[in-house]
Amino acid sequence: MKIFVYGTLLKGLSRDRALSYSEFLSRCWIKGELYDLGRFPALKAGEDKVFGELYEIDEQTLFRLDQIEAYDPVHPENSLYLRIKTQVSLHQTNELIDAETYFYNRSVEGRSTRIPGGDYRNYLDQQARSKI
Repeated sequence: MKIFVYGTLLKGLSRDRALSYSEFLSRCWIKGELYDLGRFPALKAGEDKVFGELYEIDEQTLFRLDQIEAYDPVHPENSLYLRIKTQVSLHQTNELIDAETYFYNRSVEGRSTRIPGGDYRNYLDQQARSKI
């Protein structure tokens, strides 16, 4: 199955090891809004672009990602994130591909900052540069 990642699972970030045996397919984007929750980002529904990476993963990797994202397919209402099918636009061709990704299942009101431009890696780089 194909999975779209946009946060700590991106290449070079803190949880990228979870995808180390998966096939990288493309840089891409989806429609949504991205928020900074401190240690990780939150994706919510929206009309802006959120940038990330597309991978082909196996069932074992999917199980591991569900654990990382605190997604419980048996009781999704209790999950921190929901794994939802969405359309991904490939970076170079804008071809639309069906994939799954994790949407934040809690409110972001009053406890988060909107990530301008929808690019978590760029946002982290800007944050690091501003502290120098």
